[in-house]
Amino acid sequence: MAARDDAHRLLDRAQRGVQKLLPPDVVLADAHTHLGLDEDGMRLDLPTMLEQMRAWNIRRALVFPLHEADRAPAYRAPNDRVLGWAAESDGLLVPLARLDLDQSPIDEAHRCLALGARGIKLHPRAQKFTVDDDRLDPVFALAEEHRLPVLIHAGRGMPPIGEHLAKVAERHPGAILILAHAAIVDQERICDLVAGREHVFFDTSSWVVSDLLNLLSRVAPQQVLWATDVPYGSHLASLTLIGSILDEIGASEEIRRGIFGGTVEGIISGETPVMTDPIAPPTWELPHAAQRVYTYLSAAVPLIWMRLPDNIGVSGLAAGACRGDGSVAPLEELITTACRVWEDVPQGAPRGDVWDVAKLFQLSQIACFCPNAARRSFLCE
Repeated sequence: MAARDDAHRLLDRAQRGVQKLLPPDVVLADAHTHLGLDEDGMRLDLPTMLEQMRAWNIRRALVFPLHEADRAPAYRAPNDRVLGWAAESDGLLVPLARLDLDQSPIDEAHRCLALGARGIKLHPRAQKFTVDDDRLDPVFALAEEHRLPVLIHAGRGMPPIGEHLAKVAERHPGAILILAHAAIVDQERICDLVAGREHVFFDTSSWVVSDLLNLLSRVAPQQVLWATDVPYGSHLASLTLIGSILDEIGASEEIRRGIFGGTVEGIISGETPVMTDPIAPPTWELPHAAQRVYTYLSAAVPLIWMRLPDNIGVSGLAAGACRGDGSVAPLEELITTACRVWEDVPQGAPRGDVWDVAKLFQLSQIACFCPNAARRSFLCE
């Protein structure tokens, strides 16, 4: 219990610190959230979602179903639930219809649009299709006709999709494409092909600092949208990640307002942002101690996702790398506290039991890349 109490104290401090990373009068709008119960056990219900949004002062969120057990036929039941929850949210939730290409996707899209859906969600990995599938063309044509956002999973577990996405953007320039997870599946090629395109966006729901730094060095900041990926991600980690990066590189208040929510609000209302040049530098140097801490913590993350103990001891190595170097010394408390919590979690416990560990590790990784922002925000009272 003492370890949990210490973790909550550090996370509460970090939550207060996030506010220092936000520009004045910011409107927070989350580009990527789910509701429901996934087959993998992850869940998020409407009361919890709304409670979290109010706690973080989030004005809007794009929302769609998880990979639900009762998704057949055509994702009808999960879509109906999300549409109903969005109707109860007093405008906080903007529902997207999730489609399965094997089960009447256009019919389901029309049905959901008539019931209040404001966009479309496609998950090529979960629904086992590729972005160049011919059955997608009518979906993108529909999105172009109605100026709808189409949020596409572009994270792990997929083949490269850059060439296919570029063709979609060329064939349907009026369709609004939001590439989830910073398009890490094929980020370099996708950035080469769609940088500066006014209707192609990237959400920031990624764990890795370098994913977002690279993205911001390659595309217009107006193409970047803050996103949590709740319940898999968290408001604290996602806001701290992009907020620290923007603070460290000295992004303007105008750019930060757009990334944190202004651009999403514009997408919903039909506005098109004016593109500017990328804002992050092409390279980023880390002290050796920060590289060691970051590397060891990166090795620990897969163990957390698989709900395994740290039998290798990599988290202890990360804590040890903090000693004797002033640039990373403040991270030792975060890491050792996370290690104590992790030791108390039985093997195979629900993933949520190690969520505090994951958050503390991610804060530490962010601080490795963004030490000045960290000291100004989540590492101090």
